[in-house]
Amino acid sequence: MKLKGSIVIAKCGRKYIMVKHSQRQWEFPGGHIEGKETTLQAAKRELKEETSLIGKNWEDCGMAELDNGNLALFSCNVSGVPEPKTHEIEIARYFTAPPMNLSFKRFEYFLLLEMAGWQPKKKTNYDIASKEFDNIRSKSSIHLDDWTNSLIKWGRIGKNSHVLDAGCGTGRYSLEITERTGAEVTGLDFSRGMLSKASAKNHGIWLQGDASSLPFESATFDTVIIMLVLQHVDDEPWVISEARRVLKSGGQLIIVTVSHARIKSHIMRHFPGLVKIDLDRFMPVPELKWHLEHLDFQNVHHHKVRSQPTQASIDDIIHRFRKRYISTLALVPEGDFEKNLAIFEKELRKNYGQTIENQVELIFIEARKTYTSESSRLVK
Repeated sequence: MKLKGSIVIAKCGRKYIMVKHSQRQWEFPGGHIEGKETTLQAAKRELKEETSLIGKNWEDCGMAELDNGNLALFSCNVSGVPEPKTHEIEIARYFTAPPMNLSFKRFEYFLLLEMAGWQPKKKTNYDIASKEFDNIRSKSSIHLDDWTNSLIKWGRIGKNSHVLDAGCGTGRYSLEITERTGAEVTGLDFSRGMLSKASAKNHGIWLQGDASSLPFESATFDTVIIMLVLQHVDDEPWVISEARRVLKSGGQLIIVTVSHARIKSHIMRHFPGLVKIDLDRFMPVPELKWHLEHLDFQNVHHHKVRSQPTQASIDDIIHRFRKRYISTLALVPEGDFEKNLAIFEKELRKNYGQTIENQVELIFIEARKTYTSESSRLVK
């Protein structure tokens, strides 16, 4: 079967390089095979020309059969700042999820990534987690006030606002926003178990649905909230594009996430394997902001919000970890959990004594939709 050329997945940790072609859109480095080049030689040449980087640990990932031709696929490891050496490439940069404007069909990019060893994120079963979710989450009114007030402030939510809480869970913040502002809040979640808990609190507007395919007409909401949700999805830019679609012109998007710096400094760093799990799940804040800006959002800003410090006993912390109070803990292999929990408890008692000062830190990213296009969506 004739090959059109070679293509490269150049990885740096969990990030990979993509290039913006002057005549096309974003794509992986690659191109035609010249003269008597082998497919590997072509891949190495194209990577160097388009990024100035030299790959290491090359692997042959097979042949990719795409709609517009067959490509020999290779992967390698790289480091350093990519700088194109050819006028054909406008810019090269690292991503953890591909931009929306791509040269090929979106599913083909994920196919190529999977061929190069990329794997979807492990998913938490929230139907199971919903049974204990509200019991083991913080009941502190301080945390509830901090986060709710931040959502209202940067979401510009008022009495006449129509708000979508995409990934509403048990409805904690949906209900607080409604109570404090009088806004009409629609709560959407993928988990029936979480929605059942929300509905038991109040007969509000609760819908089962997927944030990557929102069941609403375009330009429906004044504000869309995506609070601690993106770490569960594999295609964050697509979810953001869906949020933009259902926002009215001038509408406000609020994304709540956790920074990589916070993940590395959290007490969970004493629990073997947890930091890596979350670094792999949470998109870095600068990349999130880049995607927002390149999806025609304006006034993109992030705010670091720290709760007031509270004291927690080691026993209480161990109890909450054993109950898997954050989704990360549900992703630890069952056979390793108790062993790692014992290591965690030992480290806490050695380093902190009987109590720990607890301060929760979240990043709130606000962005405004200032341009509305009801044209057809990008093809996935």
